[in-house]
Amino acid sequence: MSDDTPPRQANRRLTARRACLLSVNYRTDKDWHPATVMNLSTSGCRLRLGEDLRLGAAITVRFESPVGDGAKGLAAEVPGSVTWTRIDGLSHAVGIHFKEPPPTLEDLLAAIA
Repeated sequence: MSDDTPPRQANRRLTARRACLLSVNYRTDKDWHPATVMNLSTSGCRLRLGEDLRLGAAITVRFESPVGDGAKGLAAEVPGSVTWTRIDGLSHAVGIHFKEPPPTLEDLLAAIA
């Protein structure tokens, strides 16, 4: 018997992503649109959204941490680019690489842990 399993590919991510379900907004031009973050790290995220984006498109994702009792939440607008895209059921999934994430993104990650 021969073993025809393909070789495993190396994980290209620089940092581990944390699974989550966060409602966010993004923009590629001037208008903001809703999306859901499926996973997140300081170097990128996976978004589920209602439109197809082109590879390499510049994008800004606006994060706000969920808070209650009138407390002020953490917020960050993070620029990035689309690195992959595919149809995911009735929506679209895209991978975003952040160019220079702000320090508040680490605080947001800690808040959702």
